[in-house]
Amino acid sequence: MRAVEVVLPAKHRWEEMQNQSLWYTLVWTERGSLKRCHLKAGEKRTTLWVRRGETVVFCAYPLGIFSPAGGAVLPGGAPLVLLTEQEGVLCRLLQESTTLNSDALGRLAYPHLLREALAKGDDLSLLDANRLQKDLVNGELSSSSIHMREPLSVVIATIPQGYWVGERSFSPSFWSYWGGEGIPLALGEGLHCFWNREDSLLLRIFVDLKEGASFVSVQKGPLW
Repeated sequence: MRAVEVVLPAKHRWEEMQNQSLWYTLVWTERGSLKRCHLKAGEKRTTLWVRRGETVVFCAYPLGIFSPAGGAVLPGGAPLVLLTEQEGVLCRLLQESTTLNSDALGRLAYPHLLREALAKGDDLSLLDANRLQKDLVNGELSSSSIHMREPLSVVIATIPQGYWVGERSFSPSFWSYWGGEGIPLALGEGLHCFWNREDSLLLRIFVDLKEGASFVSVQKGPLW
């Protein structure tokens, strides 16, 4: 085992609005399983003991459920990992794969995979997750495993008026007004959340790129 320092260097967009720190659930891989610990509000770094001879992938989930920040350390690499929003989508995908084939992930050259993915697009929610996971689990990972899909066009209408702030930088914030024609958004795969601070509401948009479908709901906003 070896000690690794895990750091969240940037503030979440909602933290900046609220001027209040979020708490996080930190998740990391270990031999085909997932380990977890709690980071209190304002706790932006921690030291963990991880296995020395394998790649370890980390995700830090704001309030335990929202889009994570991510990063990874390599066997024998520097004992420091800076978790970023941009890497969160990729790291969550890799963590989902580890229970299927821990050996493939344990030997993964993560920096090379990240560079290949970013060379094809900045928004990693557009990754074809099924193709990447299939090739990773089967030990066939290559450049052709990384394919970006087109975002889905979603028009948001009939939601309460106000200013809605996306949790990710690739989920743009917007104003909604009564009687408006709707807000056009271009979104990648998965769940996208927008917070209306003034009315304490949460807009949830789930996107299925394969089916070309989206599902929209509004609920009470997060409390922390």
